[in-house]
Amino acid sequence: MKISRNPLILLSLFIVLVVSIMSYSRNANNKNENKGVFSGKISFDDSTGHRILSRDVHVQRINDRGKPVIILTATNSTSSETVYIKLYNASSTGTHFIPGANPIPNIGNLIENLNNYRDPRNFFQTTLPNREGVQNGVGRVNITKLTQDEIEGELIIIANNNEGRQALLESAKFKARF
Repeated sequence: MKISRNPLILLSLFIVLVVSIMSYSRNANNKNENKGVFSGKISFDDSTGHRILSRDVHVQRINDRGKPVIILTATNSTSSETVYIKLYNASSTGTHFIPGANPIPNIGNLIENLNNYRDPRNFFQTTLPNREGVQNGVGRVNITKLTQDEIEGELIIIANNNEGRQALLESAKFKARF
């Protein structure tokens, strides 16, 4: 079978080849966008606990005040509930407490509605007291896998907002890529 030297046929073959390469490249890039998964049970004040599930998970490694830091953020796309964790000196697997006994305390925040971020009642922090004035905010992050490319683990957080309302995140698990 002889391939014609017609310029239109050659141009058509070239266009098909370019479109195929671009389509393959776009699909390969989309696979890298799946950064992780986060799931757990969350409740705010007297509300019934419900499941939080997110594929909008972001993790990063930075240096802050001369210390290695891991930051994890997960936002529930249907409710805008957000979990924010900042761990100092987290360079290996193991348990990290929030706020912890480090010179620079670890941070664990629960945000009830990220879309209303200007309202301080939406921010629940482990460093604020409850309604009775008791400093009962606490958290624990257990990093079970930590490589150059990914992190996974479990966490729990008890936090309060500026009015003393309490939020609880329990049975949470995460897995994400840096």
